[in-house]
Amino acid sequence: MGEDIPALGILIDLPLAFLMWAAILRFLLSMVIKEDSRTPVMRFLNSFIMPIVHVTRFFTPSWVIERLAPVYLAFWVFILRYYVMPLFIGYDINGFGSLSIEYLLISVWVEYGF
Repeated sequence: MGEDIPALGILIDLPLAFLMWAAILRFLLSMVIKEDSRTPVMRFLNSFIMPIVHVTRFFTPSWVIERLAPVYLAFWVFILRYYVMPLFIGYDINGFGSLSIEYLLISVWVEYGF
């Protein structure tokens, strides 16, 4: 499963996983916190995610509104992680839990019995 991923796959996958989960977190927090809030978490997520969202805005369809753009980014990063990277690097993915960071989190969850 997650231990079968080569080192190159992990080195590429970890920043993409962080980007994907940060984009999802930014979208979820924007539902309950104002987008221009001065809270440290929102400021960090805005400074990390929004420049990437603005760069990918050229490729984003016009029907994706600004508030949904982080989810759209997370979707394409997931597609890249789940389908494209295993194809080019050469490892198998059997499910969402087989991705490197998700496998690590699930194994910690199971080991400590949360």
